Amino acid sequence: MKKNCGYSEDAVRQFLILIKHAMWGSPDDGCNAGPDPLDWKGILHIARKQALLPMVYDGMEYLPADKRLQGPALMQLIAYVDKVESHNRALDEAAMEISSRLAAEGIRSVLLKGQGNAVLYRNPLHRQCGDIDLYTGADNFEKAAGIIRGWPEISDEKPESVKHIGFTYKGVILELHREAYYFPDRKSNMLFRPWETEELSKDSCHVTLGEGSSKGEVTVPPVDFNLFYIFAHAFTHFMQSGLGLRQLCDLALFIHAHRGEFDTDALCSKLETFDLEEEWKLFVCFLVEILGLPQDEAPLYDGRFVPMSYKMLSRILADGNFGQHKNLPDFSRKPVMVRKMGNLILHQITYAQRIKFSPRQTWRYYRAMWRDGIKAVFTK
Repeated sequence: MKKNCGYSEDAVRQFLILIKHAMWGSPDDGCNAGPDPLDWKGILHIARKQALLPMVYDGMEYLPADKRLQGPALMQLIAYVDKVESHNRALDEAAMEISSRLAAEGIRSVLLKGQGNAVLYRNPLHRQCGDIDLYTGADNFEKAAGIIRGWPEISDEKPESVKHIGFTYKGVILELHREAYYFPDRKSNMLFRPWETEELSKDSCHVTLGEGSSKGEVTVPPVDFNLFYIFAHAFTHFMQSGLGLRQLCDLALFIHAHRGEFDTDALCSKLETFDLEEEWKLFVCFLVEILGLPQDEAPLYDGRFVPMSYKMLSRILADGNFGQHKNLPDFSRKPVMVRKMGNLILHQITYAQRIKFSPRQTWRYYRAMWRDGIKAVFTK
């Protein structure tokens, strides 16, 4: 059997079929094709690296009983899914509590990504989430951070970055954002910031989190802004460290859930403004060809990007979720100067791998890497 980044082609194909079942809820005729039994070892390995084990569990619903995972491996998967469900319930509860408490202090917040994207899934508790991202905007950021610091539920505070500051609230990570997204160059940020501020000031879109009597609404970004934001955020991860299939599932399900609502002309304008037209077409082609988004729902679909979509799949399989499984040296325990220089080299390797996907954006991120890297080398 041929290998794709260390996995058999059967394992990759079967894994993607299960993910598509979990996403769209309907079987296709490829489900029962291939070797018997399925390559469960390979499937689970891919799913673990992509943070999609609960989706594989959901996809099994469409398999014949004799092809489903059995024995201790199934018990381990069920236990893992239970943990993800519990974590999602904690995140939902915390997101509603924090939003409500800030609102009581006169601070409006907007939930970014995470639990706001989880509601797009057939089973929202099965999107493997990490933390809570809440945007308050620059005007309310310092006030909100000061209020949160005074809460008895806060057990930790992470260093402040250009975009956000981190806290631990009841055991879950909260990132409080003054800015939702940050481009690698000053010009793009100057163009983006007024649009971000205007759109995230709107109170036009809400989602319901939680279950039963604990349900509650939180504010999320308006649809057209959120479409661009989810894409741009995923693209930045792809360029800087690594992109997981989970983030592309988010984008595919968001497009599907809001099909017919997008202002395609406005999307084109924003993509042109930030030189992301080709990159969008690559991503949306990937969603159609790899993840099964209906082509007629995909804004600006361009079939010229099909071959590159499969190359992108290989890159994603190799890197793992957020690039956490890249086969590169680890400098984390080296002396400070060695660590900083080593990380600079690792970033250069990453950008060398990205050139074929986006030459112009690679150059933009590469310049930013040198700018920020040189600063970091000489900053204690």
